[in-house]
Amino acid sequence: MIKNKNITLMILGIVAVLLAGFAIRPLFLNIKQNSKTLLIYKETLAQIEKKSENLRGFQLTYETHRADLKKMDQLFIDKEEPVEFIEFLEGEAARSKLTIDLTPVIFKAGEGEVWPSTSLRVELVGSFSNFLKFLDKIESSPYLITLSGLSLNKPAKNTNGDIAISFQMKVYASSL
Repeated sequence: MIKNKNITLMILGIVAVLLAGFAIRPLFLNIKQNSKTLLIYKETLAQIEKKSENLRGFQLTYETHRADLKKMDQLFIDKEEPVEFIEFLEGEAARSKLTIDLTPVIFKAGEGEVWPSTSLRVELVGSFSNFLKFLDKIESSPYLITLSGLSLNKPAKNTNGDIAISFQMKVYASSL
């Protein structure tokens, strides 16, 4: 009877070991794998939350600087259709009592150029003081402009002490 009990205990022990090996061990392995997956999901969620927080911060910054960004965008002309800029030049010339002639200049952009630009040859006829008023107006305009090659001459037609002024104007355009 003791042998039967020992054999029964041994069989129960073997069954318990087999049960632990085939049933419980896979459960622990599954728990371990699920823990790793959960950790990866938590890390991904933390990254997404950080990106979301950065996006909210950027949106607040954008709203704060929206007016400044809009002003900056207005510094550049539309390179394909600079009608608004040309109308601005013609209007300022008329207000300054100058006659204006605009000629597009085709040039090869330099390597050091950060922004695309358009060049115009500007010829004005009128008094020197009116020319200075015109320069003051375009200097305080909302456009990025550089002037070069200024020359003063007598106009082809003899007018009342007027002078002919010509220069090249480079106006920066948006790259969009």
